[in-house]
Amino acid sequence: MKKLKNKRRTKLNIPALILISIILFLVFALLYFLQTNIFPLIPISGITPNLFVIFILIIGLFGNNFLAILFGIITGMFIDLTYNEIVGITPAMLCLVGFIATWFDSLWSKDEKISIIIMVALSTFIFELGSYFIKSITLDFEIELGVFFKILFWEEIYNILLTIIFFGLIKKLGYMMERKLKRSNMYSVEL
Repeated sequence: MKKLKNKRRTKLNIPALILISIILFLVFALLYFLQTNIFPLIPISGITPNLFVIFILIIGLFGNNFLAILFGIITGMFIDLTYNEIVGITPAMLCLVGFIATWFDSLWSKDEKISIIIMVALSTFIFELGSYFIKSITLDFEIELGVFFKILFWEEIYNILLTIIFFGLIKKLGYMMERKLKRSNMYSVEL
């Protein structure tokens, strides 16, 4: 007699994945416009937010690992090439944020504002700290923790404020993406 095994079977819903990807590209374009044109006009203590960390975090929380890593790579490469950064650091750190988002999803509720705020704060911290230290090794510059943590503090505040303001929209769009992507997932029993 064979043992019953519970296996999670995921059918890839290609049309939903394409639709979600198109929507995410449009959201990325909007965020890039805001990041480069609007938020530099309204800095907090000279610092602008990092919308892309929030973007990848939300994809990881409500989407899946594949989309979070895919958009982490695409977004990061675009940022690195646009800002003449060392290519690879930003995509790697954004992929880490996307991967960590799936872990956050298992720890905290996406329905509570405080949970999302904690996730945004931790993701921003991990992204900025990792990027700073990798760049310090690659570019061989002296680490100035006082300056770094001052900038990080204001970026965290800005990201948290934006998360609080747009929490309803983030939650609504996130659950829409989750429903589209996870509609075809099934649990089945093999004999």
